[in-house]
Amino acid sequence: MSKSIISAAFLIFCAFALQLSAYAANPAGSYQQTCSNIALNGETLSASCTRFDGSQNNTELPFATSCVGIISNVDGNLVCTGATGSFARTCKNSSVANNTLSATCQKVDGSWVPSSTSFSGFQHPVTNCNGQLVDKPNC
Repeated sequence: MSKSIISAAFLIFCAFALQLSAYAANPAGSYQQTCSNIALNGETLSASCTRFDGSQNNTELPFATSCVGIISNVDGNLVCTGATGSFARTCKNSSVANNTLSATCQKVDGSWVPSSTSFSGFQHPVTNCNGQLVDKPNC
């Protein structure tokens, strides 16, 4: 009897651990309450999200792992309420105040410098160009 109890407890623990690890793998955000089939492939988050009218929309958010803000579902679309972009690979200590993104960014020579830029809004990528943040997808 004790072997079956231990086996059952172990199976329950494993199932819980698998659910927890799957949940933890996706970026945090309120979208998890109204989206399903959530998957993170590289830096792109995809999901099926509920629109205001109740219908479902398959949507993707590029650079989701670099979102400096909250990922939300807005009428069936995944959006980041702050800056996103490849800058997150070579910048640290990122923060957003109003429409200004600030971070410490690495230059090509390996040194780190403070940088900031105004960004134009949701889902518009920000790039680190040799230590300077720019509000565009490429330098």
